Amino acid sequence: MPDDGRTTGRQPQPGGGYNYRAGGRRNAVPPELLEARSKRHSEWLLPAAVILAGVLVVVAVGFIVSRSIRNDEPAAVAPVQPPALGEFPATPGNQFPIPLASDSPSPSPSPSVSATPSPSRTTQPSRKERPSEFPGSVSIARTGIPQIVDLTAEGNRDWVHWGEQSTFSLERKSDGAFQILEGAPTAPRFRHGLSPQRFSWTGGSPVDHSDGTPTGIRTCDKGNGFTISAPATTSTRTLKIYAGARAARGKLTAKLSVGGASATSTFTEQSNNLATTAFVITYKAPKNGKINLSWITDASFDDDCGGVALEAATLR
Repeated sequence: MPDDGRTTGRQPQPGGGYNYRAGGRRNAVPPELLEARSKRHSEWLLPAAVILAGVLVVVAVGFIVSRSIRNDEPAAVAPVQPPALGEFPATPGNQFPIPLASDSPSPSPSPSVSATPSPSRTTQPSRKERPSEFPGSVSIARTGIPQIVDLTAEGNRDWVHWGEQSTFSLERKSDGAFQILEGAPTAPRFRHGLSPQRFSWTGGSPVDHSDGTPTGIRTCDKGNGFTISAPATTSTRTLKIYAGARAARGKLTAKLSVGGASATSTFTEQSNNLATTAFVITYKAPKNGKINLSWITDASFDDDCGGVALEAATLR
Protein backbone atom coordinates (compact mmCIF):
# COMPACT_ATOMS: atom_id res chain seq x y z
CA MET A 1 0.00 0.00 0.00
CA PRO A 2 1.17 3.38 -0.78
CA ASP A 3 2.44 5.27 2.19
CA ASP A 4 0.44 8.41 1.53
CA GLY A 5 -1.02 8.87 4.93
CA ARG A 6 -4.50 7.91 4.25
CA THR A 7 -4.34 4.66 6.16
CA THR A 8 -2.34 5.73 9.18
CA GLY A 9 -3.41 9.32 9.28
CA ARG A 10 0.22 10.50 9.29
CA GLN A 11 1.39 12.80 6.68
CA PRO A 12 4.88 13.67 5.93
CA GLN A 13 5.99 17.00 7.13
CA PRO A 14 8.57 19.18 5.74
CA GLY A 15 11.98 18.21 6.96
CA GLY A 16 11.12 14.50 7.09
CA GLY A 17 8.89 14.59 10.19
CA TYR A 18 5.37 13.47 10.74
CA ASN A 19 2.34 15.41 11.87
CA TYR A 20 1.26 13.73 15.06
CA ARG A 21 -1.62 16.10 15.60
CA ALA A 22 -3.21 15.14 12.34
CA GLY A 23 -2.67 11.46 12.84
CA GLY A 24 -4.72 8.98 14.61
CA ARG A 25 -2.37 8.65 17.60
CA ARG A 26 -3.44 11.89 19.23
CA ASN A 27 -2.12 10.96 22.70
CA ALA A 28 1.38 10.05 21.71
CA VAL A 29 4.22 12.22 23.22
CA PRO A 30 6.85 13.49 20.93
CA PRO A 31 10.40 12.28 21.62
CA GLU A 32 11.65 15.82 21.98
CA LEU A 33 9.24 16.43 24.85
CA LEU A 34 10.21 13.24 26.61
CA GLU A 35 13.87 14.18 26.37
CA ALA A 36 13.16 17.65 27.77
CA ARG A 37 11.25 16.21 30.73
CA SER A 38 14.07 13.79 31.49
CA LYS A 39 16.55 16.64 31.48
CA ARG A 40 14.43 18.71 33.87
CA HIS A 41 14.14 15.81 36.35
CA SER A 42 17.87 15.21 36.31
CA GLU A 43 18.54 18.93 36.92
CA TRP A 44 16.85 19.06 40.35
CA LEU A 45 17.22 15.43 41.50
CA LEU A 46 21.04 15.54 41.49
CA PRO A 47 21.44 18.73 43.62
CA ALA A 48 18.77 17.50 46.05
CA ALA A 49 20.65 14.24 46.50
CA VAL A 50 23.89 16.13 47.20
CA ILE A 51 22.23 18.42 49.80
CA LEU A 52 20.57 15.47 51.55
CA ALA A 53 23.91 13.64 51.73
CA GLY A 54 25.55 16.74 53.25
CA VAL A 55 22.82 17.07 55.90
CA LEU A 56 23.20 13.42 56.87
CA VAL A 57 26.97 13.85 57.21
CA VAL A 58 26.57 16.93 59.48
CA VAL A 59 24.02 15.14 61.69
CA ALA A 60 26.30 12.12 62.01
CA VAL A 61 29.32 14.25 62.92
CA GLY A 62 27.29 16.18 65.51
CA PHE A 63 26.06 12.96 67.09
CA ILE A 64 29.61 11.57 67.31
CA VAL A 65 30.99 14.80 68.86
CA SER A 66 28.12 14.94 71.37
CA ARG A 67 28.80 11.37 72.52
CA SER A 68 32.51 12.14 72.81
CA ILE A 69 31.88 15.22 74.99
CA ARG A 70 29.51 13.30 77.26
CA ASN A 71 32.03 10.50 77.71
CA ASP A 72 34.83 12.98 78.61
CA GLU A 73 32.69 15.11 80.94
CA PRO A 74 33.57 14.70 84.67
CA ALA A 75 30.88 13.46 86.98
CA ALA A 76 30.87 16.59 89.16
CA VAL A 77 32.79 19.80 89.25
CA ALA A 78 33.86 20.85 92.74
CA PRO A 79 32.88 24.44 93.60
CA VAL A 80 35.76 26.84 93.70
CA GLN A 81 36.49 27.89 97.26
CA PRO A 82 37.81 31.38 97.96
CA PRO A 83 41.22 31.52 99.63
CA ALA A 84 41.26 31.89 103.40
CA LEU A 85 42.48 35.27 104.64
CA GLY A 86 44.28 35.33 108.01
CA GLU A 87 41.95 34.07 110.70
CA PHE A 88 38.83 34.34 108.53
CA PRO A 89 37.26 31.07 107.34
CA ALA A 90 37.36 30.12 103.68
CA THR A 91 33.55 29.88 103.61
CA PRO A 92 31.98 32.94 105.22
CA GLY A 93 29.23 32.42 107.74
CA ASN A 94 25.76 33.83 107.62
CA GLN A 95 25.73 37.48 106.72
CA PHE A 96 22.96 40.00 106.95
CA PRO A 97 22.13 41.86 103.75
CA ILE A 98 22.77 45.59 103.74
CA PRO A 99 19.96 47.47 101.99
CA LEU A 100 21.16 49.88 99.30
CA ALA A 101 19.14 52.77 97.96
CA SER A 102 18.05 52.45 94.33
CA ASP A 103 16.62 55.00 91.90
CA SER A 104 14.42 52.44 90.20
CA PRO A 105 12.38 49.73 91.91
CA SER A 106 14.01 46.36 91.75
CA PRO A 107 12.08 43.14 91.30
CA SER A 108 11.27 41.21 94.41
CA PRO A 109 13.76 38.45 95.08
CA SER A 110 12.61 34.93 94.64
CA PRO A 111 11.79 33.18 97.93
CA SER A 112 14.63 31.16 99.35
CA VAL A 113 15.14 28.86 102.27
CA SER A 114 16.16 30.88 105.36
CA ALA A 115 19.65 30.15 106.63
CA THR A 116 20.13 28.62 110.04
CA PRO A 117 21.16 31.37 112.50
CA SER A 118 24.72 31.25 113.75
CA PRO A 119 25.18 30.19 117.36
CA SER A 120 25.52 33.14 119.72
CA ARG A 121 29.06 34.01 120.82
CA THR A 122 29.75 33.97 124.51
CA THR A 123 31.81 36.96 125.55
CA GLN A 124 34.04 36.80 128.56
CA PRO A 125 32.89 39.10 131.36
CA SER A 126 35.08 42.06 132.13
CA ARG A 127 37.24 42.19 135.20
CA LYS A 128 34.51 44.05 137.07
CA GLU A 129 31.90 41.41 136.12
CA ARG A 130 33.88 38.45 137.39
CA PRO A 131 32.71 37.92 140.99
CA SER A 132 35.44 35.39 141.71
CA GLU A 133 38.26 37.79 140.79
CA PHE A 134 39.45 40.27 143.40
CA PRO A 135 39.18 43.80 141.95
CA GLY A 136 41.47 45.40 144.50
CA SER A 137 40.63 47.72 147.39
CA VAL A 138 41.24 51.35 148.28
CA SER A 139 40.24 53.18 151.45
CA ILE A 140 40.98 56.72 152.72
CA ALA A 141 40.99 57.83 156.36
CA ARG A 142 41.93 61.16 157.92
CA THR A 143 44.05 61.55 161.03
CA GLY A 144 45.67 64.29 163.11
CA ILE A 145 49.30 65.34 162.77
CA PRO A 146 51.84 65.47 165.62
CA GLN A 147 53.95 68.58 166.06
CA ILE A 148 57.07 66.82 164.77
CA VAL A 149 56.71 64.27 161.96
CA ASP A 150 59.68 61.90 161.60
CA LEU A 151 59.56 61.00 157.91
CA THR A 152 62.47 58.53 158.21
CA ALA A 153 60.75 56.46 160.92
CA GLU A 154 57.36 56.52 159.21
CA GLY A 155 58.34 55.89 155.59
CA ASN A 156 60.29 52.62 155.74
CA ARG A 157 59.72 52.05 151.97
CA ASP A 158 60.00 55.65 150.78
CA TRP A 159 59.27 59.23 151.83
CA VAL A 160 59.32 62.68 150.19
CA HIS A 161 59.12 66.32 151.30
CA TRP A 162 58.29 69.34 149.14
CA GLY A 163 59.68 72.88 149.15
CA GLU A 164 62.67 72.84 151.53
CA GLN A 165 64.97 74.55 149.03
CA SER A 166 62.68 76.04 146.37
CA THR A 167 59.26 75.94 144.75
CA PHE A 168 60.15 72.90 142.66
CA SER A 169 62.53 71.16 145.08
CA LEU A 170 61.75 67.62 146.25
CA GLU A 171 63.66 66.09 149.17
CA ARG A 172 63.41 62.32 149.42
CA LYS A 173 64.70 59.08 150.96
CA SER A 174 68.08 58.46 149.35
CA ASP A 175 67.50 54.70 149.02
CA GLY A 176 63.73 54.82 148.46
CA ALA A 177 64.08 53.86 144.76
CA PHE A 178 61.83 56.77 143.74
CA GLN A 179 58.66 54.88 144.63
CA ILE A 180 56.69 58.04 145.43
CA LEU A 181 56.53 60.30 142.38
CA GLU A 182 54.87 63.65 141.67
CA GLY A 183 53.19 64.23 138.36
CA ALA A 184 53.67 67.24 136.12
CA PRO A 185 53.33 70.45 138.19
CA THR A 186 50.46 72.82 137.45
CA ALA A 187 50.60 76.61 137.65
CA PRO A 188 50.37 78.63 139.76
CA ARG A 189 52.73 76.96 142.26
CA PHE A 190 54.27 78.60 145.33
CA ARG A 191 56.63 77.64 148.14
CA HIS A 192 55.27 78.30 151.62
CA GLY A 193 56.47 78.10 155.27
CA LEU A 194 53.00 78.19 156.88
CA SER A 195 52.60 74.62 158.15
CA PRO A 196 51.82 74.42 161.93
CA GLN A 197 53.83 71.15 162.02
CA ARG A 198 57.53 70.44 161.50
CA PHE A 199 58.93 67.68 159.29
CA SER A 200 62.27 66.04 160.06
CA TRP A 201 64.37 63.33 158.39
CA THR A 202 67.78 61.76 158.03
CA GLY A 203 69.38 59.94 155.10
CA GLY A 204 67.73 62.22 152.59
CA SER A 205 68.70 63.50 149.14
CA PRO A 206 69.59 66.13 148.06
CA VAL A 207 69.15 67.41 151.63
CA ASP A 208 70.70 64.84 153.94
CA HIS A 209 68.77 65.74 157.10
CA SER A 210 66.43 68.25 158.71
CA ASP A 211 65.59 68.85 162.38
CA GLY A 212 62.16 70.17 161.44
CA THR A 213 60.86 72.45 158.67
CA PRO A 214 57.37 73.98 158.17
CA THR A 215 57.88 74.40 154.43
CA GLY A 216 55.80 73.02 151.60
CA ILE A 217 54.14 74.02 148.32
CA ARG A 218 50.68 75.36 147.52
CA THR A 219 48.48 76.46 144.59
CA CYS A 220 45.55 78.80 143.98
CA ASP A 221 42.12 78.70 142.35
CA LYS A 222 39.64 75.95 141.60
CA GLY A 223 40.88 73.01 139.52
CA ASN A 224 44.58 73.46 140.35
CA GLY A 225 46.42 70.97 142.50
CA PHE A 226 48.94 68.11 142.57
CA THR A 227 49.18 64.47 141.42
CA ILE A 228 51.10 61.63 143.08
CA SER A 229 51.67 57.94 142.28
CA ALA A 230 53.17 54.95 144.10
CA PRO A 231 53.54 51.20 143.40
CA ALA A 232 50.57 48.88 144.03
CA THR A 233 50.97 45.13 144.59
CA THR A 234 48.92 42.17 145.81
CA SER A 235 50.13 43.00 149.33
CA THR A 236 48.51 45.75 151.39
CA ARG A 237 50.36 49.08 151.29
CA THR A 238 49.81 52.34 153.20
CA LEU A 239 50.48 55.74 151.66
CA LYS A 240 50.19 58.77 153.95
CA ILE A 241 49.75 62.25 152.51
CA TYR A 242 50.36 65.41 154.55
CA ALA A 243 48.22 68.09 152.92
CA GLY A 244 46.51 71.39 153.68
CA ALA A 245 44.01 73.96 152.49
CA ARG A 246 43.70 77.74 152.68
CA ALA A 247 40.31 79.39 151.97
CA ALA A 248 39.39 76.35 149.90
CA ARG A 249 37.93 72.87 149.81
CA GLY A 250 40.32 70.22 148.62
CA LYS A 251 39.38 66.84 147.15
CA LEU A 252 41.62 63.77 147.27
CA THR A 253 40.95 60.94 144.79
CA ALA A 254 42.83 57.64 144.96
CA LYS A 255 42.43 55.02 142.21
CA LEU A 256 44.21 51.79 141.31
CA SER A 257 45.60 51.52 137.79
CA VAL A 258 44.46 47.87 137.77
CA GLY A 259 41.26 46.46 139.21
CA GLY A 260 39.28 49.71 139.10
CA ALA A 261 38.96 50.28 142.88
CA SER A 262 38.93 53.94 143.99
CA ALA A 263 38.06 56.22 146.91
CA THR A 264 37.67 59.96 147.58
CA SER A 265 37.85 62.31 150.57
CA THR A 266 37.62 66.08 151.11
CA PHE A 267 39.10 68.65 153.48
CA THR A 268 37.87 72.23 153.89
CA GLU A 269 39.32 75.41 155.44
CA GLN A 270 37.19 78.56 155.18
CA SER A 271 39.69 81.03 156.64
CA ASN A 272 42.81 82.51 155.09
CA ASN A 273 44.97 80.50 157.48
CA LEU A 274 46.61 77.28 156.28
CA ALA A 275 45.07 74.22 157.94
CA THR A 276 46.64 70.76 157.56
CA THR A 277 45.49 67.15 157.69
CA ALA A 278 46.91 63.66 157.04
CA PHE A 279 45.18 61.30 154.59
CA VAL A 280 45.92 57.60 155.18
CA ILE A 281 45.35 55.58 151.99
CA THR A 282 45.29 51.81 152.45
CA TYR A 283 45.20 49.82 149.22
CA LYS A 284 45.72 46.41 147.65
CA ALA A 285 45.73 45.54 143.93
CA PRO A 286 44.77 42.28 142.12
CA LYS A 287 48.16 42.44 140.38
CA ASN A 288 51.14 44.76 140.20
CA GLY A 289 50.24 48.28 139.15
CA LYS A 290 50.03 51.78 140.62
CA ILE A 291 47.96 53.85 142.98
CA ASN A 292 47.25 57.26 141.43
CA LEU A 293 46.29 60.24 143.62
CA SER A 294 45.05 63.73 142.78
CA TRP A 295 44.81 66.50 145.40
CA ILE A 296 42.81 69.24 143.70
CA THR A 297 41.18 72.54 144.72
CA ASP A 298 37.51 71.58 144.53
CA ALA A 299 36.31 75.07 145.55
CA SER A 300 38.08 78.38 146.28
CA PHE A 301 36.68 80.85 148.83
CA ASP A 302 39.22 83.63 148.23
CA ASP A 303 39.75 85.35 144.90
CA ASP A 304 43.27 86.30 146.02
CA CYS A 305 44.71 82.78 146.38
CA GLY A 306 42.37 80.16 147.84
CA GLY A 307 43.71 76.65 147.20
CA VAL A 308 45.33 73.45 148.48
CA ALA A 309 48.83 72.75 149.85
CA LEU A 310 51.20 69.76 150.01
CA GLU A 311 53.98 69.12 152.53
CA ALA A 312 55.12 65.46 152.67
CA ALA A 313 54.25 61.81 151.94
CA THR A 314 55.36 58.42 153.34
CA LEU A 315 55.02 54.84 152.07
CA ARG A 316 55.06 51.68 154.15
